[in-house]
Amino acid sequence: MKRTLVGSGAVILICGVLWVRHCSGPRPVLVSSRMRGAVAEVVVRNEGGGEGEIQVDFRARPGDGGAPLLHSEKASLRAHETARIEARIDGALGDERLDVEVDYPPR
Repeated sequence: MKRTLVGSGAVILICGVLWVRHCSGPRPVLVSSRMRGAVAEVVVRNEGGGEGEIQVDFRARPGDGGAPLLHSEKASLRAHETARIEARIDGALGDERLDVEVDYPPR
């Protein structure tokens, strides 16, 4: 009887961990990023089976070494979706180096 209860508890625990890890939300992966004038464009792929809102943080670094220009956007991803997200960055000229971070859950 004890073995059955322990075995059942272990199976339930493993199933719960797998569900939370693989089905509870998106697993966003940055595919590409670029600047087009003052517009930053990124492509993000959801490698998970879950859906949810992600946060995309843009950091445009001017070529002359000035202060970086920061911008954040939120977007929703469906299961296994690839999405293009665009954001206008105030003060950008288009020659900036773009660093992007994609987070789930959003902050």
